[in-house]
Amino acid sequence: MNNEENQQQTTDVQSQEGQQEQQNQDTGSKVTFTDEQQAAINDLVAEKLAKERAKAEAKAQEAAQKAEQEKEDAIKKAEQRAKMSAEERAEAERKDREQAIEQERQELARQKQEFKTKSMLLDKGITSDMLPLLMGANDDETSQRMDLLNKYVAKKVQEATEKLMRGKQTPTGGNGGNGVSLNDNPWSAQAFNLTKQQEIFNQDPEKARQMIAQAQPKQGFYVGKIN
Repeated sequence: MNNEENQQQTTDVQSQEGQQEQQNQDTGSKVTFTDEQQAAINDLVAEKLAKERAKAEAKAQEAAQKAEQEKEDAIKKAEQRAKMSAEERAEAERKDREQAIEQERQELARQKQEFKTKSMLLDKGITSDMLPLLMGANDDETSQRMDLLNKYVAKKVQEATEKLMRGKQTPTGGNGGNGVSLNDNPWSAQAFNLTKQQEIFNQDPEKARQMIAQAQPKQGFYVGKIN
């Protein structure tokens, strides 16, 4: 075997090794599933797509029904107006304008009340997610709903509070061993904030319990998910 053949064989071997290495790299970068796993994934995806498709179809059907109803109402109104005298038609149009103005007034009032309710929630440290539940027709009704929520929460957390306090040393102030002053403790009266309570409880439940024991809150507060 001459030198030319040896060099050719060496080149072929190197080329084959390079291809094998590339195949190994490609294989290593892929995520593979068993047939059962892939079938389960496919079922989950199909179920999700089916739910989203059903929602979209229901929404489209509702919109189509609403449009059809509006069309029928418009035709019926036009037929009725055609049979009216000029004076009756003018009176009917006047009532339509008054109705449209009243609807706009109600919508503006709703938007105003929503804005005021969000401000009230912010002042009390409650997230805006509670808006649909707490917003009333006016400030008094909204305040009443907030009071009811506070009473409900206080009732639900009372047992959890007693259990939390039982057997724990009662701190009299300062940092209470958790590195947080009462001024920065969202369970304390001076810094009470439900949103921050939830954040701390979700991040570090044990720290949250220590801060509750330190603050000794007198009102309803967040203590994690209530079953």
